[in-house]
Amino acid sequence: MRVLVVDDDPVQRLLLMRALAPLEVEVQEARNGQEALDLLRDGFPHVVLTDLHMPLVDGLELTRRIKALDPLLPVILLTADGEREVRLRGIEAGADDFLNRPVDLSELRLRVKGHLERRKLQERLEDLERTLLALVRAVEAKDAYTAGHGERVAQYALWTAEELGAKEAELEDLRMGALLHDVGKIGIPDHILRGDYTLTENEWRLIREHPVKGDEIIRPLRAYHRLRPYVRWHHEKLDGSGYPDGLTEVPLLVQAVSAADIYDALTSVRTYRASLKPEEALKVLEEETRQGRLHREVVRAFRSGLLRNRALRTT
Repeated sequence: MRVLVVDDDPVQRLLLMRALAPLEVEVQEARNGQEALDLLRDGFPHVVLTDLHMPLVDGLELTRRIKALDPLLPVILLTADGEREVRLRGIEAGADDFLNRPVDLSELRLRVKGHLERRKLQERLEDLERTLLALVRAVEAKDAYTAGHGERVAQYALWTAEELGAKEAELEDLRMGALLHDVGKIGIPDHILRGDYTLTENEWRLIREHPVKGDEIIRPLRAYHRLRPYVRWHHEKLDGSGYPDGLTEVPLLVQAVSAADIYDALTSVRTYRASLKPEEALKVLEEETRQGRLHREVVRAFRSGLLRNRALRTT
């Protein structure tokens, strides 16, 4: 773990570095915000500890620039200013914590240790997300016909969600949820996934369990509660005929993933059938609305998203 200490006073830098020694972390030092930014080119530390008043680039500007590069990198501001306005400006710049000078060294160590532990946990969770996406690609690699399915479903669903007026944060959750929607298939044997023969009832039951398995796999993610609906409910239907929970109320953005999943499956070549043309696949989605399984507004937005992004011809 690495801590970057930024202060124009060499005595204060030495004091801070000695105070951090019991944490057994690598400590880098910079004399001002510009030197700190230069050091970031070689890699990010796990925590930044910076003075407020410095030449060239002060602590507030350094905080703003760091947060523009990595919004989750913890920044602790050191200041002798007790004014409320100073702290408000620091919060506005994105500072995660404050320490008043003269610094209580025991408090300093505890604050830095806490931020280091949270940063380490964040990195582990990010590694887990990357691992899960690799698992999704491993699932798709089992069958050449499903290669790229997750990415296509995510793209179609995003276009639909934009038409529905989804917010930026919702779009990011939907993207990740759509990419992970089939992660539960990782444990299903290849020959069942390929579906190149008539499946038995037990094999169908195994396939229908993949949303539950996916739910279990993503549980450790920090975004679990936001991603869960896409992974667990992408096969639910408004008439209650879906699985695994037989819901009759399904969020519109989850239905966007469901529509994208159906459309991509229908327009992709499979061993057991030829692919449908886009308009033919859209007619299947429209039939889903007539049967009360998909919301009409979702299918309308799906078609509109394809047209707006030139993925569907108008003639």
